[in-house]
Amino acid sequence: MSSDPSILRAMARLRKALEKRMRIDDRAEELAVREKGRPIRAGTLAAYDTAALGRKLRPMLEFDGRGWRALADEIGVTAPDLSRVMAGQDIAAGKIFAICDWAGLDARAFYRAPLGAPKPRKRPRRGRMFHGKSTETGVRA
Repeated sequence: MSSDPSILRAMARLRKALEKRMRIDDRAEELAVREKGRPIRAGTLAAYDTAALGRKLRPMLEFDGRGWRALADEIGVTAPDLSRVMAGQDIAAGKIFAICDWAGLDARAFYRAPLGAPKPRKRPRRGRMFHGKSTETGVRA
């Protein structure tokens, strides 16, 4: 093999590009095997389905006709935030709420609970009286 530096650099670039392509192909196979509708970043943590939010939001933004910068100013987020939502990337929860409020969407509809999470608890009713025994005094109410 030749020890020409330009050939060695070209071979190193080619090797790097091939390794990157192999990683992309492996990832594509992994995603194809997953069940349909599961998010790419499925994990144990809670998250928002920003890809679904972006699909709902795109027609609204296009129908409005103004540029994304003008809409972002009206919504209270930045234009890159809107771009990230359209690409299905995560943004801060406060920004998701601002976008959903502007669009008239329920932000909770895009929430993905953590894997294995119990169902949400119901809040206790207001005005409920305590009718049991006090744990501090031992006296019944």
